[in-house]
Amino acid sequence: MGSQVPRELLFRSFASKDMTKLTLSQYYTAGRHLLKHRNSDSKAGASAFRLTAGFLYRELPVRISQTISGLKQSPSPYKLREVSQFKTLMTDYAEDFSLLVDQTPEPKAPESNEQFVDTLRKLKRKYRFNMWTLAEGLRSLSAAVNAKDPAVVPSFLLPMPKPHKGELQHYLSSTLAYPDLSAPMAYLAPSGEMEMTDPAKWSTLSVGGAVPLRPNSDPPSSTAAAAAAAAAATHLAAPQQWSPNRVCSEFCDEASCRNPRLWITDGTRRCAENQTRRFFDWLYSMNLGTQLLIEDHVAIHDFGHNLVQIIQPLQIANRAARDARAICEQHYGFSAPLVKIIAPLPAVTTTYVPHYLYSMLFQLLKNALRATVENHKHRGPLGFPVVKLVMSSGEEDVAFKVSDEGGGIPLSQVDAIWSYLGTTAPVGGSSSINNSSDVAEDASEAMSANPSDSAKRKAVKDSALSSITFMNRTAGMPLFGVCEGLPMTRQIARYFGGDLDLVSMEGVGTDAYLHLSRSRNAVEHTNDLRTMLEPSAPSVHNESAAKGAAT
Repeated sequence: MGSQVPRELLFRSFASKDMTKLTLSQYYTAGRHLLKHRNSDSKAGASAFRLTAGFLYRELPVRISQTISGLKQSPSPYKLREVSQFKTLMTDYAEDFSLLVDQTPEPKAPESNEQFVDTLRKLKRKYRFNMWTLAEGLRSLSAAVNAKDPAVVPSFLLPMPKPHKGELQHYLSSTLAYPDLSAPMAYLAPSGEMEMTDPAKWSTLSVGGAVPLRPNSDPPSSTAAAAAAAAAATHLAAPQQWSPNRVCSEFCDEASCRNPRLWITDGTRRCAENQTRRFFDWLYSMNLGTQLLIEDHVAIHDFGHNLVQIIQPLQIANRAARDARAICEQHYGFSAPLVKIIAPLPAVTTTYVPHYLYSMLFQLLKNALRATVENHKHRGPLGFPVVKLVMSSGEEDVAFKVSDEGGGIPLSQVDAIWSYLGTTAPVGGSSSINNSSDVAEDASEAMSANPSDSAKRKAVKDSALSSITFMNRTAGMPLFGVCEGLPMTRQIARYFGGDLDLVSMEGVGTDAYLHLSRSRNAVEHTNDLRTMLEPSAPSVHNESAAKGAAT
């Protein structure tokens, strides 16, 4: 693909393209069509596989190149490129890009199509290790942030030196340090009096952290004012160097981050955390979509089944509950709390990816069981409250509620649930990844080794679907088992139009609400690189201020 084009130009060309986002209906319809012609020697069958392979040949480099560019241009203030695992990840993705565009011919003929499928098999295996590397990188990043490592943490997020007593107190006021110029705000003037800012007269704060001046006003001439200005430049951080004209958080929709409450102590860290979460939400969704494209095609070609299917959610819920209890019992060494499943409409069906639903329910049930055991250890196994799993079906969605009596979550810690930086415990190691991958590969090979042996094929398939290998067979344990559980679970839910919410009552327990959209026309929920990096459109009354900040 790239033999006649310079590598950097080719890379930029792919990264600048928009992704082609698919719907569940497109996945399902294309998959059924390919399965229909899988063992056919007709021209229609060959044409169907050639068209699908051609689409993947053009689409995968776009997604991989955008992933690499996103890692390089991350909106997170933390220096991700100083974390060794993220360096490795960028190298691995660059190798994947090269494998596709340099070493794999376009699948126009049967021989080149087989070579392309072999490339997809290699990428499928590599993605398991990529997800493990990403999980390790998150833990290293968490450790660096907690340790306030200056190699990773920018200076304005490090502890600030304390100013001398009486120096710059009015500049350290949250309303004057980084003012929101769109509305009048009270601030403590040097005279000691409270005054109000004038949005029409006050200028924006310069990048260098200088003291804001009224337009056409003279710079401070007195010695005291000059000293104050110098001290301001010394002590005040300049976060505009990090993310001018970017949405800083879920609760700040300004085109440029000028809300002073977000740049003072805890607010600054909260803003940085939200930018980091926003980036890793995007990164995980990009990997999710790329992996689904690869593994769906390999599953159809090698094993004769597609990943997007018409499913009965209750069956998958039963499997997830059984496996979550088994993991709980293995960990604690005694019987796990019971999981009571309530389904007024047990025969409900919907179109979805089975192992996605399994993974989400498994994660939620595992958390509920662990909280229940930890909160009621004194009662013993016979005294554990029941964990309830309720399934309902409406016109718009299939919903699940996982309820536990595990003591709940303090209100101050609710936001931390969705943080990617909350865990520093090391991942189990590559050996565990090898083991889980081997189980999945063995199951896949057994299923394809002798297609005529239907009994053996069914036994292996049932075994995979009723255990942890149900998840390993296609997605691989590292994507869900060793990464950040709840943030990733929410990204899976949102990927095709669903969502995940938690409601907790401290001292009682937690309810998790999982929604799956019933619309088969729900498109992949992930942004292109430009959308992820660019700010939202500024409001009319802030447009001029945003332009000034950008310059």
